Amino acid sequence: MVRLDKVRREKGCETLASVLREQILSGEVPSGELLPNERELGDQSGLSRGSVREAMRILETQGLITTTVGRNQGRRAVRPGTDLVRNSLDFFIRGQRIPFTSLMETFETLAPNISALAAEHRTQQDIDALVRERESFKVTLGARRFMEANIVWHCVVARASHNPLLSALYEGLCPSLLDPHVSGFTSKEIRTAALHAVGRIQEAIIDGDADAARRKMLSHVQAYRKMVEPIAPRTIKLKPAGEKS
Repeated sequence: MVRLDKVRREKGCETLASVLREQILSGEVPSGELLPNERELGDQSGLSRGSVREAMRILETQGLITTTVGRNQGRRAVRPGTDLVRNSLDFFIRGQRIPFTSLMETFETLAPNISALAAEHRTQQDIDALVRERESFKVTLGARRFMEANIVWHCVVARASHNPLLSALYEGLCPSLLDPHVSGFTSKEIRTAALHAVGRIQEAIIDGDADAARRKMLSHVQAYRKMVEPIAPRTIKLKPAGEKS
């Protein structure tokens, strides 16, 4: 439930946004809870409707509230998720023009260790999810669907690590790491090699062999890097998550 004291008018919108942000992040205002309307927030804070509206805009830009329409329309609190991490990382990667080499170095650092953690901490539910995604991950898929299935499988591995911070970072980076947007990159031969490597990594994770999971993922990532990095400087085009080639 939202609780507000009177807000000083100087930069009042930023102060109101800060107070509401902390209440949402702390869980005092649960995800999904309907916030008071602009008039009520203005009455509680002593701010004008314009200042309240600007505070809402700040929070919406930060992904902490969403506006719903219909019977229960209004603004609702939103718990930060991996989409927020993904969008922030995507903006940073494209805005800073991060070289693909740097992305590959990040991939080589994260993926093997996340795979090892997955082998250590995976539950039966995680194993079931890995097996299910691996079964839908077929060489016969078209290039786009194969790439999407690859990203999903890696995200399942990340969640099996049961480290929410590493998982969010890895899931946020996966679309940029695993979809180089290189024409012809996902040939049948490459899909076959990737599928074989995924099977070996998954086997180690299911067996609970952290060292093997780390080694096999590192080998897979290095082979991937060897294939794509020589052509990446000429042809790479990082795109926002969800944008189709």
